[in-house]
Amino acid sequence: MRAFAALARTRFGDRRLSWGAVGVLAYLLRLPDGSWITERILAERRREGCMSVVASLRELEERGYLRRVVSRDPVTRQYSTVCEVFDRPYESTSLTGEMQKVRLVAA
Repeated sequence: MRAFAALARTRFGDRRLSWGAVGVLAYLLRLPDGSWITERILAERRREGCMSVVASLRELEERGYLRRVVSRDPVTRQYSTVCEVFDRPYESTSLTGEMQKVRLVAA
């Protein structure tokens, strides 16, 4: 038996996105909320280089599919980044689409 996933056409029909960005978006959307991942781990999942993954994440951010929220722990004073991933581009004034939080840690 083969496993498969059904993907909504509207999610991946944005022709402004490169194939690499679409692949990274599909991978991030399938992760459960609160997942912890790094650019390096994403690159190791496929044969992409780390810089290619970083470029895809940047592209998703520029197109409104990914938003990085940086916060600083008041006790440890360390920074952390939580990425919010959307199945449709969000607008800065109002959020649209399903939101999913993925903890993206610097490599």
